[in-house]
Amino acid sequence: MTTKKLSEYIVRTRVDDFSDKIVDAAKKILLDWIGCALGAADDPSVKAMADFLFETGGKRQASIFGSGRKTSVLHAALLNGMMSHVLDFDDANSLVRTHPSAPLVPALLAIAEGDRRPGMDLIAPLVVGYEVTIRIGLALCRQYYEAGRHATSVLGRFGAAAGVGKLLGLNADRMCRALALSATQAGGLRDVFGTMAKPFHAGKAAMDGLLSATLAERGLSAPLDILDETSGFARVFSREYDPGKITVGLGGNDHILSNSFKPYAACLLAHPVIDALVEIKREHRLDAATVAGIHVEVAPLNMKVAGNPYPRDSTEAKFSIPFGAAVALIRGSANESDFKGPSLQDSAARTLMESIRVSVNPSLSETETHATVVLKDGSTFEKHVSTPKGDPLNPLTFEEVEAKFRGLAEPVIGTARATKIVEMITRLERLNDSARLVRLCCTRGRETDLFLV
Repeated sequence: MTTKKLSEYIVRTRVDDFSDKIVDAAKKILLDWIGCALGAADDPSVKAMADFLFETGGKRQASIFGSGRKTSVLHAALLNGMMSHVLDFDDANSLVRTHPSAPLVPALLAIAEGDRRPGMDLIAPLVVGYEVTIRIGLALCRQYYEAGRHATSVLGRFGAAAGVGKLLGLNADRMCRALALSATQAGGLRDVFGTMAKPFHAGKAAMDGLLSATLAERGLSAPLDILDETSGFARVFSREYDPGKITVGLGGNDHILSNSFKPYAACLLAHPVIDALVEIKREHRLDAATVAGIHVEVAPLNMKVAGNPYPRDSTEAKFSIPFGAAVALIRGSANESDFKGPSLQDSAARTLMESIRVSVNPSLSETETHATVVLKDGSTFEKHVSTPKGDPLNPLTFEEVEAKFRGLAEPVIGTARATKIVEMITRLERLNDSARLVRLCCTRGRETDLFLV
């Protein structure tokens, strides 16, 4: 009954069911996702995947962001989804340790562009896709993640399938099958964190979720009870599986409000430390050269996932609390540029990292840290962070998300196009054709053809 109830919720939900706050959250998610995708358009991992996909071919159905090229809807979801997670700057959800939008949004846009759907059609699929992602994550509890599975890879397929299924207008039985097809493809290991394989997980989840929904639409059979308590999915993934968490309060649609938007271009588990040291630098106007030592306390998982003491490249640096702490105290920021090669090799950052001690404090939650900075003259400054900037309890405003979007997007597509994207998303309900929005995201720096969109 769990799968049926969830599917019926997906099918019956309408935009009219949402508060203005929920609709605004969906718009913010869409803008943030586009910025993160465009910011990674030139990454080597994106080029490697793009080269392969275009060598193998595919019907020209959907656009690749940051490019004028098109490929099949499946390959567009794969590449755009991967692209949006490359920087590890995309939104996240601490409740279930996942990145809901990286698999969901590219799957939706791949279909919406080709079908020329109005912007209004994106809102309900985005909200229910997010809701399904979080609810299944809550049902799995944490045992599957702690055993080594990657939540974004496992949960993202369900969110993408639910969102695309909603967009395609699947009935409840076919939605059950779409979820079952997602379940049988679910996988992904945390061992790949800090490598190019992590964003590949997000892209593959987008592709597989889209594939699941479209195959269900075409009548491919699959079990109707894949999320029920006695299913193989439950037995394989978690001994703690609690399907009641999927259906309790179903219809509230408010899990999208538990979203975290990243102000720092690093693993979310490094954010409390970065936030603490950004604040210490700002409040006391510290010069990193005067620092004798830094001690930060973090929760056990934060150390396990983001405790890399000697990152070798920018990807590993995003999973290094010592590096994030160093750049935060040196620059007062942790933007994407702060994790690039020159910053990684900066002698001041490397010297400061040697003075940083990270220890585990089991009493801290994953959003907490306690940081102590000792100067060479003996002065001491402390900061306790319980909810870092970007957390739903300390949220980024739409204006702050817009500033982040512009910083990532404008170097790729230019200021005029970025401004037009912000305008379209702000008035998403009035957008008559999603292809117009996608087209703005695909042409680099050309301002003369804005009349085309």
